[in-house]
Amino acid sequence: MSEVRIGYIGLGAMGSALARRLVATHRLWVWDINADATAEFQKMGAQVASSAKEVASNCDVVLLCLPRTSDVRRLIFGPEGLAEGLTKGKLVVDQTSGIPGETRAIAKELADRGVAMMDAPVSGGVMGAAAGTISIMASGDEDSYQKALPVLTAISPNVFRCGRNVGDGQAMKLVNNLLSAGCRLATLEVVAMGRKIGLPLAAIVEAINKGSARNRTSRITLQELAEGKVMPAHFAMSLMLKDMTQAVQLGGTCGVPMILTNIVRSLLQIGVSRLGERAQLEEVIGLLGSMAGVEILDTAGADDAAAPGIESNGKDPSRMRRLGYVGVGTMGAALARRLMLAYPVQIFDSRVEVVESLAKDGALPAQDLPGLARECDVIFICLPTSDDVRNVLFGPAGLAEGLSKGTVVVDQTTADPAKTRAIAADLARLGVRLVDAPVSGGPRGAVAGTVSIMCGGSPEDVAVVEPILKTISPNLVYCGKTGSGHETKLVQNAVAACNHLLVYEAAALAVKYGLALADVSKVINQSTGWSSASERVLPTLSEGRETADFQLQLMVKDLKLAARMAMECGAPMLMATTVCNLFEYGSRSLGAITNVDAMSHVFEALAGVQFSGA
Repeated sequence: MSEVRIGYIGLGAMGSALARRLVATHRLWVWDINADATAEFQKMGAQVASSAKEVASNCDVVLLCLPRTSDVRRLIFGPEGLAEGLTKGKLVVDQTSGIPGETRAIAKELADRGVAMMDAPVSGGVMGAAAGTISIMASGDEDSYQKALPVLTAISPNVFRCGRNVGDGQAMKLVNNLLSAGCRLATLEVVAMGRKIGLPLAAIVEAINKGSARNRTSRITLQELAEGKVMPAHFAMSLMLKDMTQAVQLGGTCGVPMILTNIVRSLLQIGVSRLGERAQLEEVIGLLGSMAGVEILDTAGADDAAAPGIESNGKDPSRMRRLGYVGVGTMGAALARRLMLAYPVQIFDSRVEVVESLAKDGALPAQDLPGLARECDVIFICLPTSDDVRNVLFGPAGLAEGLSKGTVVVDQTTADPAKTRAIAADLARLGVRLVDAPVSGGPRGAVAGTVSIMCGGSPEDVAVVEPILKTISPNLVYCGKTGSGHETKLVQNAVAACNHLLVYEAAALAVKYGLALADVSKVINQSTGWSSASERVLPTLSEGRETADFQLQLMVKDLKLAARMAMECGAPMLMATTVCNLFEYGSRSLGAITNVDAMSHVFEALAGVQFSGA
């Protein structure tokens, strides 16, 4: 069998990186309007054509990577275009991030001439293309797919079959880019708010990456920022704007309201309008920082100022072995069980049944709060709100009646930072120290010992409880002064909530368009659209299985606190506040105590789809 002759047209940043994967193993023809780009390939041994027509005349398979579908149409059917050199049996592979319907129309026109066409856009960035790790989303008829497969696998082994209809790969790319851009901008908006209230970037990034909010932006972009690295510019903001416009338009065609994607598109439009067509996507970091009036890049470092000095009661911190735990609901019980692996733990809760359940496993029930306070050196509290914490401490028959000087209270409630600082000041007058240490990772993560713990308080006070907290999980993040643990947790929860609903919006678009959720899960979770939410939700969405154990009313409470912090510090945070509104609607329509996974039904209703079996 004769060697398949390959052509590549479109040698921009991405196209040239993809074509380089082919030049070493194939006889390659190339063409681009940029003579400098083709000259580089000529040095590598490629044959430079004088026109697209000449590439088509000399090649069996021609790959294209152009900015827009309109450019593809012009290249194929314009003067000296591909169509003039294409003959029956040849194959065009479009790697453009294009418009599925328009690409199908082009494919039909070529099919009428006996020429096959398929689409195979990519995700993973220029660096992924150069490394041969990029994801390729291929769709088309079986004969075309099999003919193109050896060429595509020469670029990267990560080839995903996304459908048999031309354009399915491009639809999958739009779904992926919706998540990639959405998670990026939502994360940066919330992080800008966190920086505006004074949280260290390093603590925010560590908390997100150890918790349930992690995504590609937090793991790569923000991690590099926190480490002071300069990120290379390799993707135009205008091209991501183009992709978001196409995603919104596809939603309009399919009848899917793109509530969050429209905000992403608008933010990118602001960026392009303010910074110009040549702006790079990385510049959105400065854009969102300027909108909040803050530098996202941390130049000052963590705020290690200690809380006002509190005299010790003379107890050796290393010998603090009697612990108390107040509030052993679903999360509190899971955390208390981790502590029970290493320490005797006294417990108190107003619900007799949960106390009895833990007592069977070795916990020591306390008769009342003052009695628990008298017996314990370190007292953990995990309750729904800051008001509940204050009542347990200072209400009738509260902990304060038995607290002694030098006791440490560890507040694991996801609480109001301002109220926490007020509680800490009141405790300080009693000679009692407070560390706020909320967790991220849910009850399942608590049971497994994998939650992240965000600590706020003086370094001395945090050092006292650090070895005890590490019994729960080794993933401790020191965030700064009292209340900063709660602030960081709210930042983390806001990012996680945005990731979660973006996954539902993307899934609704994919299902309404006709993509299989199993394919969406496989592609997204190995591409730039990945997040902890996509990893958790997409594999089970069609089966309707629960992935979390968290009430809608608690999510609304956390998001409202984050939104209030944003308003108070002057950060816009458009994505997270919209997500808050959606969760509030879900809480009212589905029930306040309903699991957050039920938000999938809101997006099913909005799009007129069913995820079950899709």
